[in-house]
Amino acid sequence: MSYPLVIRLMIAMTLMPDGSYCEALARLAGLLADVPFALEWHVPTGKVVTEWRLLVPADVMESVFWEAAGPLIGDDEPPAVLLAGMTVCAADGMLVNLADTPANRAMFGCTGTAEQDGEAAAPFPQLRIVALTARAGRAMLGAILGGTRAGEQTLLKRLARRRPDLFAGRVVCSGRNFPGHELITAILDAGGHVVARVSATVALPLEPGGGWLPDGSRLTWLNAPSGKKEDRLPVRAAEHNAVLARGGGTEEVSETCTVITTLLDHEAAPADRVRDTYLTRWSASETTFGEDKATIAGAGDRTSGPVLRSGSPRLVISEAWAWLTATQLVRASAAAALRTQTAAARALRRQSHALATADEESFTAVWRHAVRSMTSSQVTASSSPEALAAAAEAAARAALHTLNVPGRQRHSERAQKARPKFRHATATKQTVTGKPQVTVFAPGFS
Repeated sequence: MSYPLVIRLMIAMTLMPDGSYCEALARLAGLLADVPFALEWHVPTGKVVTEWRLLVPADVMESVFWEAAGPLIGDDEPPAVLLAGMTVCAADGMLVNLADTPANRAMFGCTGTAEQDGEAAAPFPQLRIVALTARAGRAMLGAILGGTRAGEQTLLKRLARRRPDLFAGRVVCSGRNFPGHELITAILDAGGHVVARVSATVALPLEPGGGWLPDGSRLTWLNAPSGKKEDRLPVRAAEHNAVLARGGGTEEVSETCTVITTLLDHEAAPADRVRDTYLTRWSASETTFGEDKATIAGAGDRTSGPVLRSGSPRLVISEAWAWLTATQLVRASAAAALRTQTAAARALRRQSHALATADEESFTAVWRHAVRSMTSSQVTASSSPEALAAAAEAAARAALHTLNVPGRQRHSERAQKARPKFRHATATKQTVTGKPQVTVFAPGFS
């Protein structure tokens, strides 16, 4: 084995929850296992794979993630979202179950129970991940890892201070768990802005005269931890009524939702645009996290649900970075497929002649294709750069053909299509509905 192979294995195994370490390596090797190397090659045991994984520092896997992280769709392409000329992204956190080992419990802890260990503790330790995701292509822009004892606000504030370039020139949407004076200040210091929903318990005092603006929003502020008036953080608040279903959908209740933003210019960011921008948070973060967790569902020693399979904290951190890298690469493959000539030709078959967007692509279809392409890879150790480029182009075309585009427009309804008329059609038979169905006898078939 080699370090590059082990790094590829750590990324690939997060896409194969149904396979052991050995099975994941066998799929990753694909046809390379049949190449007559100078030395005999065979799939090593799981113990050997674990020993090699321990030789790869977690910092290396994190650096690989940052190489893959970043936007996948341009700001001028659908479904990118802009507010006041800035790209909109979302910040949110998720908890991922880990293999239940004493070392993992001691390092990461668990949530939902007062006890961290023993019979009264939660069944699995957990890793907390706070990520910055783009609405366009559901790209992973950046992430930070922590234990359950670290809060989401703390981790996001740490990320903003470590990597201010992630927030510069972007509008960050977040839920009710995130708004806080110190966190928003850190994002502003990084050169970004915030759109966030706040709970009813957050005090948003009225400016003298109400502070009302022509778009219906009002100027207010967030009190500073110091309590000093000069440390107040000016924000703009917009209230909107949301109709929610209650009682199993038998009744509707109107609820007031308050959204604040650090964009104080109501002309550059009107209240209705701020509201619509906040609504994109769900697709940017929650949908992304749900797709990511689908790739590790059923992994490890448990019956169901997403879990990282590593038994030691060091390997957990490496696996987490590999997992985020793998899902980002899956989406990058889908985004690349949209830019091929095959995508342009496929658009001609649609009623609108419009290109498919990243929203219409099926993450599951591309993920499954990525796993299949490992086994069927035609790349060998002696492949030329031209052959590698041709293989990459072929993979992108194949990925586009496997995309599941829900709600896509067809050039005509299936029910309206005329039945094919083949010169070899020699008989008909009745279906259950009584409609004639053509039976085709191909030449040479008996």
